[in-house]
Amino acid sequence: MCLKRIFGVLILLLVVWEAGAQKRPLDLESYKLWRRVEAQKMSEDGKWVTYRFAYIDGEGHDKDEPVTYLRHVATGKEYELRNVNYVNFFNGGKGLKYTVNKSPLDTANLTSDSTILLSLKDMKKTYWDREYACNESPRSPLITYTYSIGEADGKPVNRLVVWNFETGDSTVLDSIEYPVSYDQYKTIAYLKNNGTHKSLYVGPLKGKHRLIYGDPKAPIKNFSLKMGGREGVFTVASDTSYLKNPDLLYTFSVADGKYKLVMDLKEVELPGEYKISPSTYTVFNHGKYILVDVEPKVREPRKPKAKPDTSFELELWKWDDEVSQSRQRQGGTRLRREMPKYVYHVEDKKCIEIAPADIERISAPTCENYEYVILVDEAPYRRFSDWKDGVNADLYLVSLETGERKPLFKDFEGRPVWSPNGRYALLYRGVEKVWYKLDVRTGELSDISSAIGYPVYDEDHDKPKPADAYGIAGWSEDGNTVYLYDRYDIWTIDLTGKNKTVSLTREYGRKHNIILRWLKADYDTKTLDASQSLLLRTVKVSNLDMGIYRFSPNGKFKKLIEGPFSIYVNQFSTDGKSCIFTRQSYTEFRDLWWSKSDFTHPKRLTHANPQQENYKWGSVRLVEWTNYEGKPNRGLLYLPEGYDSTKTYPTIVNFYETHTGDIHMYHVPALSSAMINTVTYVSNGYVVFMPDVHFTVGAPGESSYNAVVSGTQMLIDKGIADKDRIGIQGHSWSGYQVAYLVTRTNMFKCANPGAAVSSMVSAYTGIRSGSGMPRMFMYEETQSRMGKPLWGEGNTEMYIKNSPIFFADKIETPLLIFHCDADEAVPYSEGLNLFLAMRRLQKPAWLLNYKGDRHFIYNHAAEVDWTIRLQQFFDYYLKDAPMPRWMDEGIDVNERGIDQKYDYVK
Repeated sequence: MCLKRIFGVLILLLVVWEAGAQKRPLDLESYKLWRRVEAQKMSEDGKWVTYRFAYIDGEGHDKDEPVTYLRHVATGKEYELRNVNYVNFFNGGKGLKYTVNKSPLDTANLTSDSTILLSLKDMKKTYWDREYACNESPRSPLITYTYSIGEADGKPVNRLVVWNFETGDSTVLDSIEYPVSYDQYKTIAYLKNNGTHKSLYVGPLKGKHRLIYGDPKAPIKNFSLKMGGREGVFTVASDTSYLKNPDLLYTFSVADGKYKLVMDLKEVELPGEYKISPSTYTVFNHGKYILVDVEPKVREPRKPKAKPDTSFELELWKWDDEVSQSRQRQGGTRLRREMPKYVYHVEDKKCIEIAPADIERISAPTCENYEYVILVDEAPYRRFSDWKDGVNADLYLVSLETGERKPLFKDFEGRPVWSPNGRYALLYRGVEKVWYKLDVRTGELSDISSAIGYPVYDEDHDKPKPADAYGIAGWSEDGNTVYLYDRYDIWTIDLTGKNKTVSLTREYGRKHNIILRWLKADYDTKTLDASQSLLLRTVKVSNLDMGIYRFSPNGKFKKLIEGPFSIYVNQFSTDGKSCIFTRQSYTEFRDLWWSKSDFTHPKRLTHANPQQENYKWGSVRLVEWTNYEGKPNRGLLYLPEGYDSTKTYPTIVNFYETHTGDIHMYHVPALSSAMINTVTYVSNGYVVFMPDVHFTVGAPGESSYNAVVSGTQMLIDKGIADKDRIGIQGHSWSGYQVAYLVTRTNMFKCANPGAAVSSMVSAYTGIRSGSGMPRMFMYEETQSRMGKPLWGEGNTEMYIKNSPIFFADKIETPLLIFHCDADEAVPYSEGLNLFLAMRRLQKPAWLLNYKGDRHFIYNHAAEVDWTIRLQQFFDYYLKDAPMPRWMDEGIDVNERGIDQKYDYVK
C-alpha cells in the first residue's frame, strides 16, 4: 500500500512537472483571453455582491451575452443575470433593481429592454412594465414614480405615486410639482397645482399635510429645502408683472409651518448699473445673510450674428493677451463677463459688495453659519499661465458684515481649505513649505506646521515648482482641530492654540518606517473621530508591502492584513462591519474579495483569469544600488520564469520616472499603444529593468544617465544582463531620456525613443495641441525640469546641453523612432527631426508614424502592427532573430497596406 502511495505521488509530480513544462509564452492571441471585473457593488447590509466580467481586448466579443453575477456572500450561492447593464441595491440591501437589455444575439429585435425589481429575501421578481421610470430608495422599500394624468392650461398635470415594495401599499398625490424628501419619504414637500395657483405643502407621506403658503393673489413660483430638511425658502410674485421674475423671498420652517419674508427685490437698491437676479437664494447664518447674484439693469441689446469673411482667416496673436490664441480655441478663455457679488443683510435690508466685477472665484465655507469668505483673484496672473503650471492668485479676506477686504497673500499658488465650522481657513504656502492658519475673526495668519518638527511637503519632489503638501487627513467634528500628514504619520493640530501639536499616531509610522494614511469608510467624509478606532492604509518603505492596520484610541496598533500586494477597499457596508476590496500583485490579478472589516477570513469572489496558469509569467524584485551621483537608487527587476542566476539574459531597460511604487501592480497582457507590455517580454525570456529616476533641476538628461546607466551596469556586474544584448525603450518624457542617453553611452544594442523631444529649444515654444497649452510651463515648472526660461545667462547653453539633436553625431545605437503626426502632446516634428538627423548622418534608424494617430495609438489595428514590429525590432538585436523585411527593405508609399513585410529576410 505504501509503495502504491509513493508511486501515486511520483505520477502526480510528473504530471505537475509536465504541466509546467507545457507553459507557453504570451503572444497576440493570448491577449484576447484576459478579462477585467466590472459592476462591483455590495448591498448596504454587506450580504450580497454583484460583479461581471468583460474582455479587455473587445475584438470579436461584440456578440457575447454579458452576465452579471449576484452572489450571496454567506452561502456562496450565485445567480446569473444576463444582458444587464444597470444594477443597484435598494431597501437597505433587501432589494435589487436591474435593467435587462435585449440580447446581442437578438438580431431580429424580438425583445426590448425591461426593468426588474428583485426581492432578495425570496428571489421574487417584479417586472416594471410601465412606460415611465421608477426611482428606488437606498435605505427604504419605497419606490416612487411620476406620470401625467392630463393637462391644465396647456401644461401636463402629474401624479406622484409612492409605492411600498414590501407591502404593496401606495400613496398617490395628484397635481404636484417638484416633490422633495429629505428622510426617505417619511416627510415630503411639494407644490400642489390648484388650477388657478400653486400651494406649498409639507407633511408626513401618510397623514395630514400642512399648508405652508398658497396665496392666489401673490403666487408661489418655486421652493427649495436646506440640507437637513428642517428649513427652506420659496419665491413669490407679488403681482402678475413679476410672474417670470418673482420678487419676494421667504424662509419657512418645516416643523411649525411658519414663514417669513426675508427679501423684497423691489426694496433692494444696488449702486450703479446692477440689480438682483431673481432666484431661490439660500439664507444662511441664522437668517442674517443671503448671497445674491446680480445682473445689469439694462441689458445690452443682442448684436446680430455677424457673417464672417471666409475668403481668408486671420489668427492674430497679441503679446499680452490674457489667454493665448491656441488655448482660446480649446476653451481656455472666459465666455462671459463676471458680475460683482453682493451679500444681502436681512435685518438692515441692504446689500454689501463682497467681490468686484471680474473676480471669478469666491471661496466660502461649507457650513451653515459663517461670516467671512475669501476672494481668489486670478486676473493679474492669467496671462502667465503659458509658462506657469496653473494660475496663481491674490487672496483677500472679506467680511460679510462690512464688506471690508483684507489682503492675505499676493501671487499665491494654492487655494484655501475651510474648517467645517467656518472659523478657520488653511493655506499651504508651497514656496515656504508651510501650512498657515487664518483665524477669520482676527485676520491673523500663523504657521501651524513647523511645530510638527518634520517636513509636511513631498520630500521626493524634484520639479522646479514648489513641492505639494502631504495633505489634510481630516477635521474634528467641531472644526477646531485639523489632522495633517507628514511623510509617515498623522498629526493633531489644535487650531484654538490651547493644546500642543502631537502625533495622533504616536509617530508609529516614522519609528517603524511605515507610511500611514487614514482609510475612510466614506470617501467624501471630512470628519475624523479620534475617539474611535481608525483603519489605516499602510506601506512599508523597506520592501513596499502594503496593508491595513487598526489604530485604537489607546495608541495600540493591530495589523489586520499585510503582504507583497496592493489593496484597495471599494466599499464598506453601512454598519462598517464588512467590505469588498481588490488586491493585486505582479502575479495576482486584481480580483474581487469580500471580508469582515477585521480581515480575518477574507473570501475571494472572482477568479477572472484562470488561463494565466498556462503561460510563463516570471517574477519581480526590488533592487537597490548606488548611482553615479553617489546616492542610493531603487528599481524594479522583472525576471523570466525559471530564472537561472548562473546565466545572463537579454534585457530591456524600460522606465519613465519612478516605478518602485508599482511593484505590486498586475500587468495585463495586452497590445502596446506605446511602451512595451512588460509581462509579455518577461514571458518571452527577457529581463525587464525599471530604474527609478530622480532629477536635478537644470540637468534632466544627466540625472537620467546617472540613474539608468548606473543601474544597468549593476545588472551587468551581477551577471544578470548580457552586456551585448541590452535594449532601451521609453515614451514621451522617457522617450526624451532614451534619446539623450544614446548620445552619452553605447551601452545599449538598440533603442526605441517614442514621442520623444529631440530639441528642448524648439519644444519649449511648441504647442500641446490637445489642450492648446504652450509647452513652456513644462520646462519652467514641471516635468521637463529646466526651472528657467530659454533665455538668460547660461540658460540657452543649458537647453542645448540637454537636447539630443545637437549631439546626434555621437549616437551609435540603432533607433526605432515612434512618433505619430497627430500627437497632441509632443509635436511630431520632434521625432521627425531626430530621424532626419540620423538619416543625414547615415546611421541606422526607422521612424514609425501611424498617420492620424496621437500621442498613444488608439487604432486597434495599428496597435497590433506596432506590437509586432516593436518585438521584432528587439528580437532582432537582442535575441539574434532574423531581420524582418520591413527593417531591411522599408515600405514605400505604394506598398502601404499591401505588403506589411512582417516575414523575415531569407
